[in-house]
Amino acid sequence: MRRPIALFTALLAGLVLAGCGSGPSQVHSAAIVGDRSVPLDDVQQEIDWLLDNVPQAQQAQRQNKVDMYAREVVRGRVIHELAQIAAKREGVRADRAEVDELIRGSGGAEEVSRSAGVEPGRVRDLASDQVVLQELARKYLGSLSVDLLGTVISGDEPGNSAKEKATALGRQIADDPDGARATVREAGHQLVDEELDFAETLQNDPELATTAVFGSQQGTVVVVQPSRQRAGWLVGLVTERRTDEQADAAAPQVNPEYLYFAGLRMLQPVAEDVGVRINPRYGVWDEAALAPAPDEDELTGKLLRSRTVNS
Repeated sequence: MRRPIALFTALLAGLVLAGCGSGPSQVHSAAIVGDRSVPLDDVQQEIDWLLDNVPQAQQAQRQNKVDMYAREVVRGRVIHELAQIAAKREGVRADRAEVDELIRGSGGAEEVSRSAGVEPGRVRDLASDQVVLQELARKYLGSLSVDLLGTVISGDEPGNSAKEKATALGRQIADDPDGARATVREAGHQLVDEELDFAETLQNDPELATTAVFGSQQGTVVVVQPSRQRAGWLVGLVTERRTDEQADAAAPQVNPEYLYFAGLRMLQPVAEDVGVRINPRYGVWDEAALAPAPDEDELTGKLLRSRTVNS
């Protein structure tokens, strides 16, 4: 399958407007990824560039929403650091000629810079990350599957939203993973007990495939909303995560945009392993979304470690 010559720059608006110990100093860092620092000055410089050159950023400034752009800048730089670590670990790389072609096919560096909302010096990083993430996703097609045990909760009640009910049930399951089946049934919910293949799910339900379900290690209880179009919060215990199967050489063709987001999800184990810390001025790290969130109350989901993980 040939990748279309286009960067997924149109995704920016949705991403932006949707919703210390040893090592690098948090004081001078916008974020710390493992032992790598994202310098605070570099992030501020890029924000200043956006405010000077991107009309949407200027509009956000008039609406007192620059913080959303700031978090997106931090997110992009954190993803770049994670992608570099993942590329080294997984043995994938961004071919220079392919990166050049991607930038040219997207209108050139200047056009990408404006449309994607990144300063010109970061355009090549953006294109390189896209190539790496798509290659990373391809590597796991046919080799990744997870067993999931849980339920779907929908319906808000006064003083008890579906998200709150899902989180509460998730904590119960995390406290007693061996009794997960009984916990779900005693709560009166329909049991979900499935083996999910990464490639197949990416074909049939790409929103689910790009959630934390496929990025979480065995023993993690995932509490996420797989789709904003469909009501319901998924509460699922990952009872097993397999990555040791032989990759299928005839893996199905996948929409390149879905492939990009699938590769992005494969950064989740890296982020969990090395650790990501966000300077409080930009919020907190949302490990379910792989992005900064304004605060703990606005996290998009929860990843709860059961004693299976903690032991």
